[in-house]
Amino acid sequence: MAHNLKLSDHFSRDDFACTCGRCHKEFRMSLGLVGIVEHLQHRFKQKVTINRAYVCEEYSKSLFASNKDYHHMGKAVDISIANIPLEDIFKEVEAMPEVTGIGFIPQTQQIHIDLRDKDREIWLEERDEKLTLSPQKRQQYNLN
Repeated sequence: MAHNLKLSDHFSRDDFACTCGRCHKEFRMSLGLVGIVEHLQHRFKQKVTINRAYVCEEYSKSLFASNKDYHHMGKAVDISIANIPLEDIFKEVEAMPEVTGIGFIPQTQQIHIDLRDKDREIWLEERDEKLTLSPQKRQQYNLN
């Protein structure tokens, strides 16, 4: 399979493929998620960097101690956008009703986006700990 297959105007298969270096860039990704990332590219008029998308089974086990995470299912990406404040990216993603998992990760300047098949969950990651995004934390990080 061609590794540079275009999925949208700005993104190709390689942008979403596993980066473990062992699986030969396995790939599985929700086209809805590709559309969300493409929307962010257009909205902010800046390159969206996909820091993590699909992860193969073995890599998933090493990262998450499970192969049942949304990255392995092809339903999650971790992104950043140079020169755009993280809180602005978060607010744009939060306004998208189809996004059902949103993680605000200030330590690594990333937003986690997923399309889980259950109620929406929004969280904050601080010092590698997943916390509920409380009103106090929203205020602290200017997410209101």
